[in-house]
Amino acid sequence: MAKKQRTFADKIAKGTGPRGEVCPQCGQVIKDIKIVRAIRNEVSGSWRFAESMAKVCKCNEQEALA
Repeated sequence: MAKKQRTFADKIAKGTGPRGEVCPQCGQVIKDIKIVRAIRNEVSGSWRFAESMAKVCKCNEQEALA
């Protein structure tokens, strides 16, 4: 038996929409963002950048970006 062929509209509809984890509290998609902070070295006086990844959604956005 042959497989049912999907139309172009079906293929597009499958690929659209939010991707990733959904926050259980607010229901929004959780995004991974990179936070870069400038840190001054007290010995040499030079600046370094500390990079970290954080998962952010609507309910913890202000805490992560503040």
